[in-house]
Amino acid sequence: MDEFIIQPALHQAVGGVTLLVALVTALLTLLGARRGQLTPAAAASMIALQVALLVQALIGIKLLDQGMGVLQKYVHYLGGVGAVGLLMLFYWLPHRSEASRARMAAGLTAASLAFTAMTFFIGNYYVNSLQG
Repeated sequence: MDEFIIQPALHQAVGGVTLLVALVTALLTLLGARRGQLTPAAAASMIALQVALLVQALIGIKLLDQGMGVLQKYVHYLGGVGAVGLLMLFYWLPHRSEASRARMAAGLTAASLAFTAMTFFIGNYYVNSLQG
């Protein structure tokens, strides 16, 4: 894998897709919380968001390996880890009922969306500042 070179534009594009997946996930879980249940679509979107965040992190690590992004703000990395960590909490914390499970999913995915958006916009600001 060391011989493969990726461009920062890939990280930006996947970041945009990840932000979109986070938005869809938050909407699906919020709708589920209003109904008092976590739907299969909302649960699947939570998994998709976790995969998207991990792929995005792997691309970012590869860019760091290539010597890019070393001046990126540390909060950019904390935001990415925080977004994944919030989603992991859903599986770690106990659920008293289906309704509380749906509310917890909605709250954690909304918070994860906030972290994802923060990370995306901080990263884009950094890239745009390099381009002039």
